[in-house]
Amino acid sequence: MSQSRAETVGSGQIAFTGTQMGALVQGNFRQFSADLHFDPQDLPHSYAHITIDLGSIDLASEEAEDEIKGKHWFNIKSFPQAHFDSSDIRIVGPNQYVVWGLFQLKGVRKPLRIPLKMSYDHGGRSAQGRFTLKRNEFGVGDGTWSATDTVADEVTVDYRFTLVP
Repeated sequence: MSQSRAETVGSGQIAFTGTQMGALVQGNFRQFSADLHFDPQDLPHSYAHITIDLGSIDLASEEAEDEIKGKHWFNIKSFPQAHFDSSDIRIVGPNQYVVWGLFQLKGVRKPLRIPLKMSYDHGGRSAQGRFTLKRNEFGVGDGTWSATDTVADEVTVDYRFTLVP
């Protein structure tokens, strides 16, 4: 039996991919905080609290970044952050977990299920995964922008956190 070991976030990345007019649009967030406590031997006391600074979005285009920060998209003047708070973490296979919790974006809170894979690399441990959000469920791209013929509803989110004891 392995020794119980709690870990927290050392560094990480939150990136996303969407589709606009048939072309992939990729970006990431430069600033976020991740309070993650993971102990595979004590999952009931493990948790993830993540806060994303939406104003730190990086789309490699200042014009696109200004647009998405505006009222019809993220509306960062009223909703500067997105939040995820876990409520349950369960093992589903070797080094494979599912994290359930509530995600809040643009004032809308919805349940979210996030796959989590733990891996060892370069002497450390990392948590990573990929999941899909539907932007319209959170009012991102409202009004005429809610149509999905120009900007797809689904956004794929990829994350990776390096964990330290």
